Amino acid sequence: MITRRLALGAALAALPMARLAAQDYPNRPIKLVIPFTPGGVTDNIGRVFTERMGRELGQQFIIDNRAGANGRIGTDAVAKAAPDGYTLLLGGIGALTIHPNMMKLPYDPVADFIPISLIATNDVVIVINPKLSPKTPAELFAFCKANSGKLQYGSSGIGAPTHLAAELFKSRVGFDMVHVPYKGDSAAIMDVVSGTVDMSFSTVSATISLIRGGKLRPIATTGLVRSQSLPDVPTLDESGLKGFNAESWVGLIAPAHTPAPIIKRLYDATKVTLADPEVRQKLIAGGNTIVGNDTEQFRAFLAAETKKWGDVIRAGNIKSDE
Repeated sequence: MITRRLALGAALAALPMARLAAQDYPNRPIKLVIPFTPGGVTDNIGRVFTERMGRELGQQFIIDNRAGANGRIGTDAVAKAAPDGYTLLLGGIGALTIHPNMMKLPYDPVADFIPISLIATNDVVIVINPKLSPKTPAELFAFCKANSGKLQYGSSGIGAPTHLAAELFKSRVGFDMVHVPYKGDSAAIMDVVSGTVDMSFSTVSATISLIRGGKLRPIATTGLVRSQSLPDVPTLDESGLKGFNAESWVGLIAPAHTPAPIIKRLYDATKVTLADPEVRQKLIAGGNTIVGNDTEQFRAFLAAETKKWGDVIRAGNIKSDE
């Protein structure tokens, strides 16, 4: 009983200090952990976002590219960071919603974090070699069914978002095709260009120049709204696969127990940042759809994504190769 009272007293005593720290926040640079190497989609989003976010908060953001284990190393580092608002994560689909369904993790993707805002989704497009006959989603569905088991598709690796998007597509259309995993999206895309594999599910940002150059044919995008970078390409949702949604995404996340006033300060600054016309133009040009939802909406999104990809992983008996 005495121990419990002491613990409660210590917790209550800490509350004024936490509130004081939140009122003064931020008073020094903020570290944003990006769990991937420089130059990728997440890194590009992070650099555009933090340049404007830093001005809004009056403090510099320091980018920490903590790559490794498909995003899990950087994610784990933030899970274990001090919950003071000075170490944040630009988290993504794999480490937070796919990997929990495939392997044991050193962090709890729910209990160890506070989701602040889903920044953007990165549009995914089905691209095929232009020598193949389909030009519309309906033609692709028919082509895939007529050639079930014969077609090959490339992805950026086992358990990658592009792999799972293709598995979801197979199950919804009702056919089979051979998965060819690569070490990265670019290798898979170039093998579609060469005709080594028939198609891939790849990000718009990675394929847009090849699409515009006529070396890839876009058939459909996989989000619920059309990509602003490919406005003439229909979604699968509007093409007969109602509710189909399979996109990569990135969101701003804090360690668990970060004080609520700091979370609100960060969310308010995020709203201003994502409303900035220059930020919007740059993110959209990179093949992104801007979101900017709040903590509870982001939390619900994470739960839905975890369930959706868990169902796909179990249905396809997909095992990690790590």
